[in-house]
Amino acid sequence: MYAILDIEATGGKVGEESIIEIAIYKFDGKEIVDQFISLVNPEKKIDHYVQKLTHITDKMVLSAPKFHEIAKRIVEITDNCTLVGHNVMFDYRMLKQEFERLGYNFEKEWIDTFEYSEVLIPGLPSYSLGKLCESLGIIVTDRHRASGDARATIALFKLLLDKDAEKIITKKTGLALPKKAHSKYQKLLEGLPNKVGIYYLYNSKMQLIYIGKSSNIALSVNKIFTSKTLRSSKLKRYTRSIKFEETGSEFLAAIKKNNEVINNQPMYNHKVVENKAYPFGLYFLESKRGYSRLEIGKNRKTEAVLKFKTKDKAKEILEKVIHDYNLCLQVNSGIKSENSCFKYKVNECKGACLKEEPKDEYNQRIEDFVALTKFPAETFLILDKGRRGIEKSFYLIEDNQFKGYGYYEYHQQIKSLEKIHHILIPIKETEEVVNMLKYFLYKISKNPNQVILFNE
Repeated sequence: MYAILDIEATGGKVGEESIIEIAIYKFDGKEIVDQFISLVNPEKKIDHYVQKLTHITDKMVLSAPKFHEIAKRIVEITDNCTLVGHNVMFDYRMLKQEFERLGYNFEKEWIDTFEYSEVLIPGLPSYSLGKLCESLGIIVTDRHRASGDARATIALFKLLLDKDAEKIITKKTGLALPKKAHSKYQKLLEGLPNKVGIYYLYNSKMQLIYIGKSSNIALSVNKIFTSKTLRSSKLKRYTRSIKFEETGSEFLAAIKKNNEVINNQPMYNHKVVENKAYPFGLYFLESKRGYSRLEIGKNRKTEAVLKFKTKDKAKEILEKVIHDYNLCLQVNSGIKSENSCFKYKVNECKGACLKEEPKDEYNQRIEDFVALTKFPAETFLILDKGRRGIEKSFYLIEDNQFKGYGYYEYHQQIKSLEKIHHILIPIKETEEVVNMLKYFLYKISKNPNQVILFNE
């Protein structure tokens, strides 16, 4: 039996938040057998950003039951159930926190649909609940409200159970919260956000010893202090203070980390050499008479479409491109055979392997992919997520060179290059950043509104 849940909270520092809405659906694997949905009076103010996101106001929760008034119902509906949620650790932590305030130890096994979506449905552009449901055709009503998000999670969980031929979900037992760092490290962890960004570890002399990036800063730093790897042991031994910077975007976090590791060379980061060549590349082999193809190679003289640190990563991206553009696996793997490829047999290949598909049509699809990895103009902006509210981030490419990034809230701030330069945070262009930008352009290709061209 499963308890599918979603929780909305006041916002604020980790450990100080309170629940403002909860939805729990008891699910037997086929249908809902019980449900509990309620606003909750947190007895404190709701963060302004949370109010805008959820449309739950201080006035709405004023007459709602307090947590202690619904606690018994939550215990009853979750009895003998495994908790299921999307990024469920937040919801589970909030429940444990509220019950701890009542002196009750709330312990449950849990299943995270985010984790299993990445395993069972690989290659999607995003695994956030909204984007994931959009990719899968799952209708989401009342987004960012507990009941709406929980119902969407039920639909997603049903799909995952159907796709789970090896029963990896139902076999997983004995799950618990991530290990809690030793008490002597708790002071260091205080105030770290469950947000995407960069974190910086310093020693007793305030020397920067490590820079990390994460989609959840608090969780990643906690893992460092609970891990037993050699590097984690050294970081635990020498870290005396932690700073962080929220970025809002995982892509921006990756760019900033790369730039700052190059500039600072912290002793416990892997050494990053500016403009070092990536050994593996995805190469475009054009054919005028036959079928063009994509091929993985190493240190070739011709320019790669995309570059990679490892061959495995190159294979992963090639497989994604083959899927996205309905290409022939046999042609792009360089396998010569008189038989058709498996994708053709399941109607996912149009027959290039048997020379059935017109060459021009097939080659055009590969050229379309290659074009997406090239800069669309000499000067343009790429738009991305902001840190909160209506804020967004941007990346400026000017005269075919990456200049840096910035944040904005109003469109007039990015209407001209002059205004953009006023809010631009410069970052030096490197081979790695350019390669990251090319891949990002490919990833956002289905959303052309994220690119703004300038005609200078």
